[in-house]
Amino acid sequence: RLTRRAPPPLLQAPAEGSRAAMGAKRVSTGGRAAGRPAKAAKVAASVEADKFAPIMDLMSEYCSLNESCTSMLSAALPLALKTAKDERHAFEVSVIQAFEDSLDMGEKECKNAIEAAQATISNHEEEKAGSTANLEAAEKKAATAAEQKNAAQGYHDQKNADKEKAEAELKDAQTALEAGKVTAQESGGKKEAFDSAVTETLPALKEGAFQPKDWRLRQKAIARLSQLLEQADAPESMVEASKLAFKDKPEARGRFALTTVEAAEACLHGFSEHLAQAIAGAGAKVDELQADVSAKEERSKAAQAEFEAAMEALISADNEWAEAESEVLALKKSIKGFSQKEQDLASELKENELSYNNFLELKRQFEMLRDHVPAPATAPAVDVDAVAAPLAAEAEAEAEAEA
Repeated sequence: RLTRRAPPPLLQAPAEGSRAAMGAKRVSTGGRAAGRPAKAAKVAASVEADKFAPIMDLMSEYCSLNESCTSMLSAALPLALKTAKDERHAFEVSVIQAFEDSLDMGEKECKNAIEAAQATISNHEEEKAGSTANLEAAEKKAATAAEQKNAAQGYHDQKNADKEKAEAELKDAQTALEAGKVTAQESGGKKEAFDSAVTETLPALKEGAFQPKDWRLRQKAIARLSQLLEQADAPESMVEASKLAFKDKPEARGRFALTTVEAAEACLHGFSEHLAQAIAGAGAKVDELQADVSAKEERSKAAQAEFEAAMEALISADNEWAEAESEVLALKKSIKGFSQKEQDLASELKENELSYNNFLELKRQFEMLRDHVPAPATAPAVDVDAVAAPLAAEAEAEAEAEA
């Protein structure tokens, strides 16, 4: 596209006493002529850029290409299109084909957008036609649902009081049961820990399994055994005697040491049996508490069943009422926004159609470039230099004549 430039200085009227300067200008005419090819090159570059502008517009607006592909096509496609159609290299053909494939996708997206907008408008018109009748029916449904919800709420409140009393009694029994289970669990854990500690210390000390070099480990085991004897309520004398008796090897123990070892072992085993009895007692208590819970569960079953039925009825009625109210509000909002929505949908469709028409025009221009079809005849562009040159020559001739 050529931009009209201002006339060159030669077209301006000469000033008084400037004939000599005009003569100098005539002498420099050859230099000015030498500068014209540079101007022509700039104009040609501008025309060339405008020639391929439709391709750049198609890439930027309608082709879903990544940055790398866009850069490659921007550089290669214009060059490929310059080559005569029957002289194009296979690579140039592939570049043009790649661009045409992206155009096919772009055209499909344009058509899909138009079809989607048309479908939305059709659905909106159908929705508008039945909105008034739907609103009247929805309001009646909401009024009936409100009456049913209020009735269900009264029935629920009546049954809730009966349920709360039965639940309180059951909760007390369940709390006692949980406490009994904790006691039984603690008893079991206590026995398990005690028996495990005895097993880890007593056999090794009784059999003298520690080597002389392991005397520190032996003393540590004796200290642990003393703790277990104290836990088993052994007399202090037995605890102190066992500390000495277990230091010796079995073959070096005297009669008193052997008696001490046997007494300590019996004390530990006796305490383990005591713990087993405690576990049994705790288990029996748990069974008793469990029976009490079961009995109270049976007594509250009728009240609980009635309450659950009332709760289900209330939830159902409340959901129906909420849905009915939501439908009324949605219909009112929809009716209120019909006019604006119609304008928005029509505007969207028009924009999609204009975009598609623009795409088709740009695609047509690309196909002309691709097939080397001459562009439609247009008014010739005005070459400012071509117009200015004769005028400048005439001005110079007049100046010479006056001289």
